[in-house]
Amino acid sequence: MPLGETNVFEALEARRKKGDPCALIIVVDSEGSVPAKKGAKMLVGEDGTTIGTVGGGTMEKEAADKALRIMAEGDPRLIHIELTEAAGYACGGSVSLYIEPILPAPRVIVCGAGHVGQAVCHLAAYAGFSVTVMDDRQDYLSPEMLPDADSVVACAFENAFLEIPVDVNTLVVVCTRGHAQDLTAVEKALKTDAPYIGLLGSKRKRASFFEKLRADGFSDNECERVYTPVGLDIGAMTPREIAVSIVGELIEQRRLHGRKTGGHTAGRRGVTANGAKQAASPCAG
Repeated sequence: MPLGETNVFEALEARRKKGDPCALIIVVDSEGSVPAKKGAKMLVGEDGTTIGTVGGGTMEKEAADKALRIMAEGDPRLIHIELTEAAGYACGGSVSLYIEPILPAPRVIVCGAGHVGQAVCHLAAYAGFSVTVMDDRQDYLSPEMLPDADSVVACAFENAFLEIPVDVNTLVVVCTRGHAQDLTAVEKALKTDAPYIGLLGSKRKRASFFEKLRADGFSDNECERVYTPVGLDIGAMTPREIAVSIVGELIEQRRLHGRKTGGHTAGRRGVTANGAKQAASPCAG
């Protein structure tokens, strides 16, 4: 393997282990006079830094810029660049590039390791999420009960999120053992950058819950990040069925809103008891 390719793959593996987003560019075809041969590779970091080369010059800069946009969109693409004089090039050939974004797995923090939390952990991991489960009951966090969790955190919900990094690409699901613990976990989650906080509960619980959040000083805008009752409306009854509805909504968040908007929706929505989406602020009642 050429030295340049070795450096690209070593850098790719290092970034993957650290969870740093990047994109791999490979020259898959070329015609005429081109600055790089088929198989040339380059890695582009989220900050625009590059390792390796696909020919240098203007073409490489254009490829790097396209890689940054593809990283934001999250899906691999095959692009074609005409190296004609009309396009500002002197080579006269053409090149096809495969660009694949290498992104960290989307993260989910599940607050509560009971029956629903365990089922959510299993299904979310199966759907490609990196799952952290927290609970104040150490005996609920065993590998036997949570074999699919990437990590577990034993702590009081008052201290939730102190040990876990939370950013705009982190989704939170709250399904603790009781109303008081739910309220504490949601309030702590609202103090992070998490754009989505799903809360297990009923329509009656929803109304009283937002009254308490308002009383504790949370604004309507902050409350709009809380989705409750959490999950898609599929008539779920059992813990596993409820987990299917919750993970379905997590996938919806990931696919419809994605990294391009930092996880935020263009006009956030609450979820009513029958699953219908509503535009009104959930804090309004």
